[in-house]
This record gives sequence, structure tokens and C-alpha cells, in this order.
Amino acid sequence: DVSDFQYCEMDTDSASIAISADSLEDVIKPALRAQYDKEKTLWFPRTDTPEHAAIDKRTPGLFKEEWSGDAIVGLCSKTYYCFGADDKTKDKFSCKGVSKKGNDITLQKYLDVLQTQKSGQGVNRGFRVRDNQMFTYTQTRDAFSYFYPKRQVLNDGVTTLPLNI
Repeated sequence: DVSDFQYCEMDTDSASIAISADSLEDVIKPALRAQYDKEKTLWFPRTDTPEHAAIDKRTPGLFKEEWSGDAIVGLCSKTYYCFGADDKTKDKFSCKGVSKKGNDITLQKYLDVLQTQKSGQGVNRGFRVRDNQMFTYTQTRDAFSYFYPKRQVLNDGVTTLPLNI
């Protein structure tokens, strides 16, 4: 039932989905429970034994939970901040094209982009060799983009729908 889940962010090999309960098992409709129980190992890793769990953890094509928490700010593909896990040190974020070590990446940076609808910047620093000489470089780039081309962003700036193509 679409009232129990919403896609938040997706890419080629991943999807962030918000659900209306503590676990996916809790949102299975009673009328579909038998079918889910019968087919769930086609979609998710087995949990019946430690051996099965270890094998299925590495099986391509199965959906695996990588992170669980309260919320996500998904600006665009590979640019998101997940927070609200029980262990506050386990916030998860990605910022494509920007060094995580060289920038102060915070939830507030993502929220500012979402609220102002203006891209945020990041700085990359490194070394480059040209004509047998080594140079350092500093590159400032618009890396926290508000533009999200993979789904239709509604007027509230947060809610998305599939593209109508």
C-alpha cells in the first residue's frame, strides 16, 4: 500500500525508502502475508541461520539494508544525508565529487540547500602531475545540487513523483 512507504532517493544500484513502521515486515498487508513469506527469499537475504545470512549478504540482486534511522535529506543522486539512528555517530552521508575529509559535511549544509533551493559548495584539494612536475590544486565546486533529474519534485520542494515520460 503506497500509504506505507515512499521512495526518498534512488540510483542505479540503491534505493532509500521511508516506511511507516519500525520494519518492513510490519507494513505487509495481512492479505499478502502468505505470498510475502513464500517469496521473500527471492528478494531479501535469508535470516533463518547464520550460514544463510553470511552467504546471502554477498548475493547480488537481493535487497539489503545498509542503514536504518529516522530521516534522510536526499538532494540528488549520490548526495544525501541520513540521520536519526540509535547511535548518533552512525549518520550516513554521500556527497558525490567532494572530498569528505577536506570539507565540514553537516546535516545543516544539506538542509540549507533544501530550504534555499540554491546549490552548496565544496572544496577539493590535491596533487597533480603535469610535464614531470607536481602541483597542488584547490577546486571549489557546486557539489550540493538542488536539481534532481530522476524524479519530479513537487512544489513543496520535498515530495517527489516518478517522471512522466
